[in-house]
Amino acid sequence: MTMTKTLDLKNTVNLLFATILIFMASISLAFAGEASEWKNQETKVKGMWSIEQRADGDYLVLSDKFKTRNAPDLKFFASKAEYSSINGKNATKDAVVIAELKSNKGSQSYKIPSDLNLSDYNSLVLHCEQYSKLWASTPLK
Repeated sequence: MTMTKTLDLKNTVNLLFATILIFMASISLAFAGEASEWKNQETKVKGMWSIEQRADGDYLVLSDKFKTRNAPDLKFFASKAEYSSINGKNATKDAVVIAELKSNKGSQSYKIPSDLNLSDYNSLVLHCEQYSKLWASTPLK
C-alpha cells in the first residue's frame, strides 16, 4: 500500500512538473520562433526579423538577408500603436527604444532591455529619430 501511494505521489509530481513546463513554453512562444517581414514601409527594408529567447534574455534578431538604406540615428522601437498607423511624426509616441541599428545589412542581434515587456506593445518600428523618418513598422503579435 505504501509503494502505491509513493508511486501516485511521484506521478502527480511529474504531471505537475510537465504542466508547468508546457505553460512556460507557451508563454515563451508568444514572441519567439517564426520570422516575420516588415509590413508598413516608407523606406524599403528587406529581410526577416524574429524575437529569440536565449539564456540571458530576449533578442531581436535580423536575418542574414536584412538590408535597408543607410541613415543616421536609425533605431528599433517597441510601440503601443498599431503598425499600420505609424508614420514619421508619431513613431516614437508611446514607444520605447530597443536598440540603435548597428549595420544597414546582414544578420544582427539586439538584446531587448530586460525591463521591457513586449506583451505591452503592438508594433516593432525602425525609425530615423534624427529626421523623424519612418523606415518600417510591423506587428509584434
